[in-house]
Amino acid sequence: MSKTSTNNDIVKYIYNELEEPNTLKLNFKAITDNQVKDEISSYFEVKSYLDCCFETPSDRVINKIKKCVLKYRKEKVFKSL
Repeated sequence: MSKTSTNNDIVKYIYNELEEPNTLKLNFKAITDNQVKDEISSYFEVKSYLDCCFETPSDRVINKIKKCVLKYRKEKVFKSL
């Protein structure tokens, strides 16, 4: 497996989108190669962090959304006049 292929497979793996034969190969590779095991673990950490950001957006993101909503409401009011 090439490095790029392995990275793509790991991403598919953590999102449960990897085909079963490739999942088995990746599981075996993780058992036999600590570097691959560590990479998989790192990807899971990143996914966990991204999931957390999705569930709890930052104040910056919330404020940007509010700003867009206010702008939309103002435009809607002006169009109705």
